[in-house]
Amino acid sequence: MTEESPQAVYASNEWEIDLTRREARSRGVSVPIGSRAFEILEILVRSGGELISKYRLMEQVWPGAVVEENTLQFHISAIRKALGADRGLLKTVSGRGYRLLGRWSVLEATEPGHRFGNAERNPKQPFRTNVPIAGSALIGRSEPRQHLLDVLSAYRVVTLTGPGGIGKSVLALEVARSIFPTLEGDCWIVELASLSDQALVPAAVSVALGLRIAGSVISAESVARALDRAKLLLVLDNCEHLIDAAAKLAETIVRLCPNASVLATSREILRIEGEYAYRVPPLDVPPSRQDDKDVIREYSAVQLFNARLIALDAGSSARPENLPLIAAICRRLDGIPLAIEFAAARVATLGLQQTTDLLGDRFSLLTAGRRTALPRHQTLRATLDWSYELLPEAERTLLRRLAICAGGFTLEAATAVMGDDGVTAAMVAEGIASLAAKSLVSLDASAPFGRWRLLETIRAYALDKLAESGEAEGIAHRHGAFFRDLFALAAEGPFVNFHDLPHYVRDLDNIRAALGWAFSRGAEKVDIGIGLAVAAGPVLLATSMLPECHRWSEQALLALDDTKRGTADEMRLQAGLGYSLMFTGGGSDEARAALDRSLFIAEDCGEVPYQMWLLSALNIFHFRNGNCRLTLQCAKRSLAVAKVIGDPAAFALAHFVLGNSLYLVGDLKGASGEFEAALQNRSRTQRTSKVYFGFDVAAPAAMGLASTLCLQGYPRQATEQAHLILEDALHIKHSITLSLTLIHAVLLFLWTGDLQTAEKVTDWYISNGRSHSLALQVVVGRGLKALLAISRGDSQTGVDILQGCVQELRAASYGMMASPFNISLAEGLAATGRFGESMNVIDDGIHLVEVNGDLIYMTELLRVKGVLLLSMPQPRVEEAEMLFVRSLELSRQQGARAGELRTAIELAKLMAAQGRREDARKLLEPVFTWFVEGLDTDDLKAAERLLTTLR
Repeated sequence: MTEESPQAVYASNEWEIDLTRREARSRGVSVPIGSRAFEILEILVRSGGELISKYRLMEQVWPGAVVEENTLQFHISAIRKALGADRGLLKTVSGRGYRLLGRWSVLEATEPGHRFGNAERNPKQPFRTNVPIAGSALIGRSEPRQHLLDVLSAYRVVTLTGPGGIGKSVLALEVARSIFPTLEGDCWIVELASLSDQALVPAAVSVALGLRIAGSVISAESVARALDRAKLLLVLDNCEHLIDAAAKLAETIVRLCPNASVLATSREILRIEGEYAYRVPPLDVPPSRQDDKDVIREYSAVQLFNARLIALDAGSSARPENLPLIAAICRRLDGIPLAIEFAAARVATLGLQQTTDLLGDRFSLLTAGRRTALPRHQTLRATLDWSYELLPEAERTLLRRLAICAGGFTLEAATAVMGDDGVTAAMVAEGIASLAAKSLVSLDASAPFGRWRLLETIRAYALDKLAESGEAEGIAHRHGAFFRDLFALAAEGPFVNFHDLPHYVRDLDNIRAALGWAFSRGAEKVDIGIGLAVAAGPVLLATSMLPECHRWSEQALLALDDTKRGTADEMRLQAGLGYSLMFTGGGSDEARAALDRSLFIAEDCGEVPYQMWLLSALNIFHFRNGNCRLTLQCAKRSLAVAKVIGDPAAFALAHFVLGNSLYLVGDLKGASGEFEAALQNRSRTQRTSKVYFGFDVAAPAAMGLASTLCLQGYPRQATEQAHLILEDALHIKHSITLSLTLIHAVLLFLWTGDLQTAEKVTDWYISNGRSHSLALQVVVGRGLKALLAISRGDSQTGVDILQGCVQELRAASYGMMASPFNISLAEGLAATGRFGESMNVIDDGIHLVEVNGDLIYMTELLRVKGVLLLSMPQPRVEEAEMLFVRSLELSRQQGARAGELRTAIELAKLMAAQGRREDARKLLEPVFTWFVEGLDTDDLKAAERLLTTLR
């Protein structure tokens, strides 16, 4: 293809594409088209009908920039719109690119002076603008700015919408400044905020642009005719209170003025033909759990806050240690730039902490606007007053009543809180749509169905208006009753369907707000408060919000009168209290009493599914306390109840808790069978995803099975399975499910000697505990870190930490990790030469196992005691040998080949030291040769080295 002159004009039928004038003409009449769209058209017409890939187009039109494909599609649509009835000339080849059809011939371009006269005698006038120079850099708007520059080359009317203070005007001015150097036309801004009469809009534009209009009446049509073919960008700022007149003017200009474009700012769109509406987003705010200071600093809301602090000579408040607090302020202000500027000004005078504490009364606090700002931008309340006063009374009523909904609402919820006779869902939906169009209500894009929310700042303002109206109590009652009834469906049984859970999670803020209201009103609203607590409990447990479940269950139980004692309501509340308290406060008498009471009521009322779940909860309670006899008793009872229910989910849970119980008492074969049965039944529940209060046995049962395989002598299979389970565990949202999975994994990797993986899983375990306020889990995690330190030879550090952890856990009646910690603590004490203390710890550990029955640890306790006896200044050889023999016998009874190997190594070393080398070989060799995998683990390598010396 021959490269044509840049002066060429391409012609086909009635169309001309003039590369000199950079215009497209149909029948000699110029057709408006944006600059980017023209560049695309130029590439296509030069290609001679060849297919041009979309990637080539993006690379040539936006060289060196990263551009989304939908940006290209904007301009392709603009070309088709310009082509009108001939839009078929531009053909899309799906997934590949575009080509321009038609037979295009190349003509000589006419000189620009041919049309406009001689340039020497009529010099070109400079382009004019009244857009002010920027006073400071625009923060956090580079992507919106670039997007709008692209859009303006494809659309002739672009409207920036959003709530007050979001930065519409500032962004519009920045776009105008950016576009003016390449516009080849004038750029004018017309500020409409000071006008109060719709009829004055055309006159305001005429005065700002210096137009000469014939006649006494200045109208949209007369302004458009005065502009004629002039090329310009007209910025209409603050249109919302004059929306009809602004819309008419913009529509008239783009219809009669082919080279004019309009950029408008308004809290609602103009709703005219060809308009592109762009909702200006808030600045980016850090998520609530982000604590990396370097990451926090990158968010645009934080950058604006810090920039304003520096400008106000308060830069010391922006120190790294203050960044989490600054992030919290930005979140509470929804990332709204105007509110952030106000807050920064207050920090400069009151300090960071004081400003944070006073943000509850944000409308009194945030009043330090710039003196040069519009009056409605000088306080946050004035900004919102402006929007509120523009609403008709029906929409004001709807807005203030919607403010009772925390975290969002559906149409059903909105209709319920409106509640007035004669107000239909259709009427409420129309009101919501109007408020959304005026940027006071936002569509929640994260929900798969119709759901909306108010920005927190707007909601706080509307709540003030609700309080002033005198109807707050009635609206709050409607709100509480609606969400009590909505959540009641989840409280019918202990099952929670995973598919339904997100539906409830989205309204947790609403249930919290309703609970707070109900229990703050004393006896007057106690019934609705109890109903809310009963309904919320299962969802709070399923989502691992244990402190909240404890709080509301306890408060509701205190409010119960005699008529509700012994009812299903008390049963559910006691269950929630006991379960949440067990994990947040340890094995306290209060937790057990609540679970026992709930089980008693469930049996009395015939609530069989609750009996199943409560027996499993009590099994976990006793498991954590280290009481294996009661653990096994509850597990067997739960399996009996599961048989009555006959549901796969019930069987899965019962087999899992029984597998855990049998593992602890040292029945590895029985445990393996129960874990497998749990997994088989869990797979049968996939169709319904039904689980008890969010607890899913799949991962814990699989990890329990892996731990069993490890002790049975299959370390490679066990570790491979454990790694796969941990990959899946990344998606587990339920803290208790994750906790039980991770603790098994840590112990497995510690046993196989993979300390690096054990530490990574321990960190994960601690993080999970901190995220869900599981204080004892964090203590256990610290103990595991100490155990790792001892394993690596840093015995003194490990012992110091571990002793403190053991005391904390003992005080909380938490016995689940008592034996592993006692074993490690004894080894650490011995390594630091404290043999007396070491022996006391190991003897206490053996006695504890004899009392509690967690015999799975007895083989290791006996082995470690034997090693300690041989390490003493005066070794007790005979006693040590007897302990090794007992450990071997118990390992063989349990089928614990891994424990048998570990003890056989110690006994063989003792025999060799006594000169009984052949006896040692005959003892160790058959144990070692039984293993067919995992030969690279520490124990098997040690056994192989010892056998080499014995042979």
